[in-house]
Amino acid sequence: MEIGKYIDETVTTWQEQRPDLDFTPMGYMLRFHAMAEAAVVKIEIITKSHGLTVGEFDVLATLRRHGATSTLTPSFIAEVAMVSPSGLTHRLTQLEQAGHIIRSADNSDRRSSLVSITTSGAAVADQIIELIAEHSTRMYNAIPAKDLDQFNHVVSLVSQQLELKVVTS
Repeated sequence: MEIGKYIDETVTTWQEQRPDLDFTPMGYMLRFHAMAEAAVVKIEIITKSHGLTVGEFDVLATLRRHGATSTLTPSFIAEVAMVSPSGLTHRLTQLEQAGHIIRSADNSDRRSSLVSITTSGAAVADQIIELIAEHSTRMYNAIPAKDLDQFNHVVSLVSQQLELKVVTS
């Protein structure tokens, strides 16, 4: 069954069983989840083909997008990559062993270290981001720009609700 039909069927059958509840928003969430899941699966395939996990790529991408010669602190990387410090430590260890990053002492703060991307790390990050960008372009090319602008606006509104914790309260 096509994903859209499955979602419609789920919403319809729930509505029949529980007419006292509105399942339309659940349909939105299911569609968004299906879309996000498909994107994550594609990104996993791309990163795995380059010997990385999505999380490891996220760290490399954070370093790379701040400039090929940038040096960042682990706490900054953890914050922008939305990962716990312990989760980041494992990723940094894997990336360092693969030769994609270098960790060095932070002379201004002995409790911290600095992380820099290597030439090979930047090359891998560039290869992966090119494939992700190409895939994203193919995926959205058939949709009119006006519709994509409207979609982006709606996603921004939902994101604002999440930030306000309206949805999680």
